[in-house]
Amino acid sequence: MQQFFSDTMVHMNWKEIKEAGAKKLPVLFPLGVIEEHGPHLPLGSDILWSNYICREVKKTLEQRGKKALIAPPYYYGINHCTGIFPGSFSLKPQTFEQVLFEIFDNLRAFGFTEVYCFNYHGDPVHVRSILSAVRRANSELHMNIRYVMEVMDLEMNGMTGNEEFLSVFEPQYKMEWFEGADENEQGLLDIHAGAFETGMLSYMYPELVDTDLAKALDSCSLTYEALDKWLKGGDRTLEVVPLGYAGNPKGYEAVHNIAGELIEAQVTAICRNII
Repeated sequence: MQQFFSDTMVHMNWKEIKEAGAKKLPVLFPLGVIEEHGPHLPLGSDILWSNYICREVKKTLEQRGKKALIAPPYYYGINHCTGIFPGSFSLKPQTFEQVLFEIFDNLRAFGFTEVYCFNYHGDPVHVRSILSAVRRANSELHMNIRYVMEVMDLEMNGMTGNEEFLSVFEPQYKMEWFEGADENEQGLLDIHAGAFETGMLSYMYPELVDTDLAKALDSCSLTYEALDKWLKGGDRTLEVVPLGYAGNPKGYEAVHNIAGELIEAQVTAICRNII
Protein backbone atom coordinates (compact mmCIF):
# COMPACT_ATOMS: atom_id res chain seq x y z
CA MET A 1 0.00 0.00 0.00
CA GLN A 2 1.20 3.50 -0.83
CA GLN A 3 2.37 5.36 2.28
CA PHE A 4 -0.66 6.89 3.95
CA PHE A 5 0.78 10.41 4.20
CA SER A 6 2.56 10.51 0.84
CA ASP A 7 1.44 13.27 -1.54
CA THR A 8 0.04 15.29 1.38
CA MET A 9 1.33 18.30 3.31
CA VAL A 10 2.97 15.89 5.74
CA HIS A 11 5.81 15.26 3.30
CA MET A 12 6.33 18.95 2.50
CA ASN A 13 8.56 21.43 4.33
CA TRP A 14 7.45 24.73 5.83
CA LYS A 15 8.83 26.85 2.99
CA GLU A 16 6.83 24.86 0.48
CA ILE A 17 3.69 25.39 2.58
CA LYS A 18 4.40 29.13 2.78
CA GLU A 19 4.81 29.36 -0.99
CA ALA A 20 1.62 27.38 -1.65
CA GLY A 21 -0.29 29.53 0.86
CA ALA A 22 0.91 32.70 -0.85
CA LYS A 23 -0.50 31.31 -4.11
CA LYS A 24 -3.86 30.55 -2.39
CA LEU A 25 -3.86 27.01 -3.75
CA PRO A 26 -7.01 25.00 -2.97
CA VAL A 27 -6.69 22.44 -0.19
CA LEU A 28 -8.27 18.98 -0.34
CA PHE A 29 -9.04 17.77 3.19
CA PRO A 30 -9.58 14.00 3.74
CA LEU A 31 -11.92 13.26 6.65
CA GLY A 32 -13.04 9.95 8.11
CA VAL A 33 -12.92 7.83 11.23
CA ILE A 34 -11.30 4.77 12.75
CA GLU A 35 -14.26 2.42 13.01
CA GLU A 36 -15.10 -1.26 12.88
CA HIS A 37 -15.97 -2.49 9.40
CA GLY A 38 -16.93 -6.08 10.04
CA PRO A 39 -14.40 -8.90 10.25
CA HIS A 40 -13.16 -8.48 6.68
CA LEU A 41 -12.32 -4.76 6.32
CA PRO A 42 -9.80 -2.59 8.22
CA LEU A 43 -10.79 -0.02 10.84
CA GLY A 44 -9.46 2.75 8.64
CA SER A 45 -11.70 2.04 5.63
CA ASP A 46 -13.41 5.45 5.61
CA ILE A 47 -10.31 7.63 5.92
CA LEU A 48 -8.44 5.40 3.46
CA TRP A 49 -11.26 5.97 0.98
CA SER A 50 -11.23 9.76 1.51
CA ASN A 51 -7.46 9.87 1.13
CA TYR A 52 -7.58 7.82 -2.08
CA ILE A 53 -10.18 10.10 -3.68
CA CYS A 54 -8.23 13.22 -2.68
CA ARG A 55 -5.14 11.84 -4.42
CA GLU A 56 -7.13 11.08 -7.55
CA VAL A 57 -8.68 14.56 -7.52
CA LYS A 58 -5.27 16.20 -7.02
CA LYS A 59 -3.77 14.19 -9.87
CA THR A 60 -6.65 15.01 -12.22
CA LEU A 61 -6.57 18.71 -11.34
CA GLU A 62 -2.85 18.84 -12.07
CA GLN A 63 -3.40 17.14 -15.44
CA ARG A 64 -5.78 20.00 -16.20
CA GLY A 65 -3.32 22.70 -15.16
CA LYS A 66 -4.60 23.43 -11.65
CA LYS A 67 -2.45 22.73 -8.60
CA ALA A 68 -3.87 21.70 -5.22
CA LEU A 69 -2.61 20.42 -1.87
CA ILE A 70 -3.88 17.61 0.33
CA ALA A 71 -4.12 18.44 4.03
CA PRO A 72 -2.97 15.85 6.57
CA PRO A 73 -5.82 13.30 6.75
CA TYR A 74 -7.92 13.74 9.90
CA TYR A 75 -9.19 10.37 11.04
CA TYR A 76 -10.95 10.91 14.37
CA GLY A 77 -14.65 11.69 14.36
CA ILE A 78 -18.01 10.44 15.59
CA ASN A 79 -19.15 6.82 15.62
CA HIS A 80 -22.58 6.99 17.20
CA CYS A 81 -23.94 3.94 15.37
CA THR A 82 -20.97 1.58 15.73
CA GLY A 83 -19.45 2.91 18.93
CA ILE A 84 -20.23 -0.29 20.84
CA PHE A 85 -17.67 -2.26 18.80
CA PRO A 86 -14.00 -2.39 19.88
CA GLY A 87 -11.89 -0.31 17.54
CA SER A 88 -14.53 2.37 16.91
CA PHE A 89 -12.94 5.55 18.30
CA SER A 90 -15.46 8.33 18.85
CA LEU A 91 -15.34 11.97 19.93
CA LYS A 92 -18.07 14.11 21.41
CA PRO A 93 -19.64 16.37 18.76
CA GLN A 94 -18.44 19.56 20.46
CA THR A 95 -14.88 18.18 20.60
CA PHE A 96 -14.92 17.14 16.98
CA GLU A 97 -16.35 20.45 15.78
CA GLN A 98 -13.84 22.49 17.76
CA VAL A 99 -10.86 20.49 16.49
CA LEU A 100 -12.04 20.92 12.90
CA PHE A 101 -12.54 24.65 13.43
CA GLU A 102 -9.01 25.01 14.76
CA ILE A 103 -7.58 23.02 11.84
CA PHE A 104 -9.39 25.40 9.48
CA ASP A 105 -7.94 28.31 11.43
CA ASN A 106 -4.44 26.84 11.02
CA LEU A 107 -4.95 26.57 7.26
CA ARG A 108 -6.13 30.20 7.17
CA ALA A 109 -3.02 31.27 9.08
CA PHE A 110 -0.88 29.50 6.45
CA GLY A 111 -2.60 31.54 3.73
CA PHE A 112 -5.20 29.02 2.53
CA THR A 113 -8.85 30.02 2.30
CA GLU A 114 -10.28 27.58 -0.29
CA VAL A 115 -10.81 24.13 1.28
CA TYR A 116 -12.73 21.08 0.06
CA CYS A 117 -13.76 18.51 2.68
CA PHE A 118 -13.98 14.88 1.56
CA ASN A 119 -15.80 12.60 3.98
CA TYR A 120 -16.66 8.94 3.38
CA HIS A 121 -18.19 8.21 6.78
CA GLY A 122 -21.98 8.42 6.80
CA ASP A 123 -22.84 8.61 10.52
CA PRO A 124 -25.47 11.41 10.63
CA VAL A 125 -24.03 13.00 13.77
CA HIS A 126 -20.56 13.00 12.23
CA VAL A 127 -21.76 14.67 9.03
CA ARG A 128 -23.78 17.31 10.88
CA SER A 129 -20.76 18.15 13.00
CA ILE A 130 -18.52 18.66 9.97
CA LEU A 131 -21.11 20.91 8.35
CA SER A 132 -21.44 22.91 11.57
CA ALA A 133 -17.66 23.44 11.74
CA VAL A 134 -17.55 24.41 8.05
CA ARG A 135 -20.31 26.99 8.43
CA ARG A 136 -18.70 28.46 11.54
CA ALA A 137 -15.27 28.75 9.90
CA ASN A 138 -16.73 30.34 6.78
CA SER A 139 -18.53 32.91 8.93
CA GLU A 140 -15.94 33.67 11.60
CA LEU A 141 -12.72 33.12 9.64
CA HIS A 142 -14.01 34.44 6.30
CA MET A 143 -12.97 31.29 4.46
CA ASN A 144 -14.45 29.46 1.49
CA ILE A 145 -14.77 25.90 2.76
CA ARG A 146 -16.98 23.42 0.94
CA TYR A 147 -18.18 19.96 1.94
CA VAL A 148 -18.01 17.78 -1.19
CA MET A 149 -21.34 15.93 -1.48
CA GLU A 150 -22.78 13.75 -4.22
CA VAL A 151 -26.19 14.88 -5.42
CA MET A 152 -27.83 11.59 -4.38
CA ASP A 153 -26.81 12.23 -0.76
CA LEU A 154 -28.51 15.62 -0.47
CA GLU A 155 -31.95 14.47 0.65
CA MET A 156 -30.80 12.12 3.40
CA ASN A 157 -28.67 14.94 4.82
CA GLY A 158 -31.52 17.43 4.69
CA MET A 159 -29.88 19.60 2.00
CA THR A 160 -31.23 21.17 -1.17
CA GLY A 161 -27.96 21.53 -3.06
CA ASN A 162 -28.08 25.32 -3.02
CA GLU A 163 -26.16 25.66 0.26
CA GLU A 164 -23.07 27.82 -0.17
CA PHE A 165 -21.02 25.51 2.07
CA LEU A 166 -21.51 22.54 -0.28
CA SER A 167 -19.74 21.53 -3.47
CA VAL A 168 -22.35 19.28 -5.04
CA PHE A 169 -21.21 16.92 -7.77
CA GLU A 170 -23.29 14.75 -10.10
CA PRO A 171 -21.33 11.93 -11.74
CA GLN A 172 -22.40 10.57 -15.10
CA TYR A 173 -23.03 6.91 -14.31
CA LYS A 174 -23.93 4.33 -16.94
CA MET A 175 -27.02 2.25 -16.17
CA GLU A 176 -25.37 -0.92 -17.44
CA TRP A 177 -22.89 -0.73 -14.56
CA PHE A 178 -25.69 -1.70 -12.19
CA GLU A 179 -27.53 -4.31 -14.23
CA GLY A 180 -25.87 -7.18 -12.35
CA ALA A 181 -27.37 -6.24 -8.99
CA ASP A 182 -28.42 -9.16 -6.78
CA GLU A 183 -32.21 -9.51 -6.98
CA ASN A 184 -32.27 -10.97 -3.45
CA GLU A 185 -30.96 -7.65 -2.14
CA GLN A 186 -33.64 -5.45 -3.70
CA GLY A 187 -35.47 -3.35 -1.12
CA LEU A 188 -32.68 -3.88 1.43
CA LEU A 189 -30.02 -1.43 2.55
CA ASP A 190 -26.31 -2.11 2.02
CA ILE A 191 -24.86 0.75 4.05
CA HIS A 192 -21.79 -0.40 5.96
CA ALA A 193 -19.01 -2.83 5.01
CA GLY A 194 -21.33 -4.63 2.60
CA ALA A 195 -21.06 -5.26 -1.12
CA PHE A 196 -20.48 -1.64 -2.09
CA GLU A 197 -17.87 -0.71 0.49
CA THR A 198 -16.09 -4.06 0.25
CA GLY A 199 -15.99 -3.81 -3.53
CA MET A 200 -14.63 -0.28 -3.52
CA LEU A 201 -12.00 -0.98 -0.85
CA SER A 202 -10.90 -4.19 -2.57
CA TYR A 203 -10.23 -2.11 -5.69
CA MET A 204 -8.42 0.72 -3.91
CA TYR A 205 -6.51 -1.32 -1.31
CA PRO A 206 -6.67 -5.02 -2.29
CA GLU A 207 -4.02 -6.01 0.24
CA LEU A 208 -6.18 -4.77 3.14
CA VAL A 209 -9.39 -6.66 2.33
CA ASP A 210 -10.00 -10.29 3.33
CA THR A 211 -11.95 -11.27 0.23
CA ASP A 212 -12.01 -14.95 1.15
CA LEU A 213 -13.82 -14.10 4.37
CA ALA A 214 -16.11 -11.64 2.58
CA LYS A 215 -17.26 -14.44 0.25
CA ALA A 216 -18.14 -16.59 3.26
CA LEU A 217 -20.25 -13.99 5.10
CA ASP A 218 -24.02 -14.15 4.93
CA SER A 219 -26.00 -11.07 3.92
CA CYS A 220 -26.90 -8.73 6.76
CA SER A 221 -28.52 -5.99 4.66
CA LEU A 222 -31.01 -3.89 6.58
CA THR A 223 -34.73 -3.40 6.34
CA TYR A 224 -35.94 0.10 7.16
CA GLU A 225 -37.08 -1.19 10.54
CA ALA A 226 -33.58 -2.53 11.23
CA LEU A 227 -32.13 0.80 10.04
CA ASP A 228 -34.02 2.57 12.82
CA LYS A 229 -32.30 0.30 15.34
CA TRP A 230 -28.91 0.83 13.67
CA LEU A 231 -29.29 4.58 14.00
CA LYS A 232 -29.95 4.31 17.74
CA GLY A 233 -26.47 2.91 18.35
CA GLY A 234 -25.33 0.81 21.30
CA ASP A 235 -27.05 -2.52 21.95
CA ARG A 236 -29.71 -1.76 19.33
CA THR A 237 -27.04 -1.64 16.61
CA LEU A 238 -25.45 -4.83 17.94
CA GLU A 239 -28.87 -6.49 17.77
CA VAL A 240 -29.15 -6.03 13.99
CA VAL A 241 -25.47 -6.28 12.97
CA PRO A 242 -23.80 -8.73 15.36
CA LEU A 243 -20.66 -8.93 13.19
CA GLY A 244 -20.54 -5.20 12.50
CA TYR A 245 -21.44 -5.15 8.80
CA ALA A 246 -24.76 -3.95 7.40
CA GLY A 247 -24.88 -5.27 3.87
CA ASN A 248 -23.87 -8.21 1.72
CA PRO A 249 -20.06 -8.52 1.59
CA LYS A 250 -20.15 -11.63 -0.60
CA GLY A 251 -21.61 -9.51 -3.42
CA TYR A 252 -18.50 -7.31 -3.55
CA GLU A 253 -17.17 -8.58 -6.89
CA ALA A 254 -19.89 -6.87 -8.95
CA VAL A 255 -18.89 -3.55 -7.39
CA HIS A 256 -15.16 -4.25 -7.61
CA ASN A 257 -15.52 -4.77 -11.37
CA ILE A 258 -16.94 -1.27 -11.94
CA ALA A 259 -15.07 0.55 -9.13
CA GLY A 260 -12.51 2.14 -11.42
CA GLU A 261 -15.22 3.58 -13.66
CA LEU A 262 -17.24 4.78 -10.68
CA ILE A 263 -14.23 6.58 -9.24
CA GLU A 264 -13.34 8.15 -12.58
CA ALA A 265 -16.91 9.46 -12.98
CA GLN A 266 -16.91 10.91 -9.46
CA VAL A 267 -13.46 12.49 -9.74
CA THR A 268 -14.33 14.05 -13.09
CA ALA A 269 -17.46 15.66 -11.64
CA ILE A 270 -15.65 16.86 -8.51
CA CYS A 271 -12.81 18.42 -10.51
CA ARG A 272 -15.29 20.16 -12.79
CA ASN A 273 -16.67 21.99 -9.74
CA ILE A 274 -13.26 22.94 -8.37
CA ILE A 275 -11.98 24.21 -11.72
